[in-house]
Amino acid sequence: MNRLFIHQALFRILSAPVLGLMVYLLILLINNTFTEIKDIFSSNEVYVCIALAYISLESMRFMIALLEKRFAQQTLQRRILSQIFITLITSLVLLGVAISAYYKWIIGFDISPSELSLFLSIYGVIGLLYNILFFSNFYLNRENTLLIQQEKKLREKLDADFTSFKNEINPDLLYESLENLILTLQHNVDQAEEQIDYLAGIYRYSLINRHKELITFEEEMSAAEQLVKLLNYKFQNHLNLLSSIKTKNIHLIPGSLLVTIDAIVRNTLISKQSPLVIRIYLEEGGEYLVLQHSINDKLLLHKDSLSAYARLQRSYSFFSENPFVQVKAGKENYIKFPLMQIADETQAHA
Repeated sequence: MNRLFIHQALFRILSAPVLGLMVYLLILLINNTFTEIKDIFSSNEVYVCIALAYISLESMRFMIALLEKRFAQQTLQRRILSQIFITLITSLVLLGVAISAYYKWIIGFDISPSELSLFLSIYGVIGLLYNILFFSNFYLNRENTLLIQQEKKLREKLDADFTSFKNEINPDLLYESLENLILTLQHNVDQAEEQIDYLAGIYRYSLINRHKELITFEEEMSAAEQLVKLLNYKFQNHLNLLSSIKTKNIHLIPGSLLVTIDAIVRNTLISKQSPLVIRIYLEEGGEYLVLQHSINDKLLLHKDSLSAYARLQRSYSFFSENPFVQVKAGKENYIKFPLMQIADETQAHA
């Protein structure tokens, strides 16, 4: 409420003198010609018009502030009618009393009905303009408040999604790995121990980095390789992860490759005749890190894993103006991560 223009000190101080002078000049123009204004101009009467302007504006502001809680409970249309009626009646009554008292006690005679009507008409129009300006500012302030609240809610949702994505532990991967582990224990204890090491490494990586916003590509790639090795026990080494990236100082959100690879594997048919090869490279232009593989979709897609793409898109919007992109072109699927590089402090100071 206090953010509205009518409550600003500068507006309250400057508006009345300007309006008072305009009212006085308007009255002179109505009663006289333009050439006669300089001969009959009176500074005392200007001060009276300014004082009347203060009475008009401040009385309306006081009534708006006084009845704010009651106005807030009404519909907007009813508030507009009620506020205009109450503020105008209050303002015009006080102005009528003040003008009549000035003429009677200062000038020495009663004001004529025509002159009183002229004063009240002019200040009545000013009161209408005052209310129009108020509701224009009120609408704008309310719209900005709603936008800020929506932006805040969106930010909170993004924060929650981002936190959820970083802290997410895939239960399906855990159960499937344990099932494979049970089968492996029956015929090869050494392989079972390797599976346990890979599985432990993946979840250790997730737990260690759950509070970090970004992680180096090398660390993320190391965890992704462990995931591929773990999955290859189920797919009999028909899953390959190839990387041609040698550039350092590339950062990703923790778990980006893990979640993406898991989603790809869950929705792709993999066999000896149709192995899955995932290639990672930098796009020309250096704006994206690309994860590419051939499309061989299952008949029934794993919807929960595919929702990871939407979470990745929201999460990467925190750090880059470039969006997270998934594009299918022909028989190839391209998943593009916005490239984020953190400048080395020693280079920044150089």
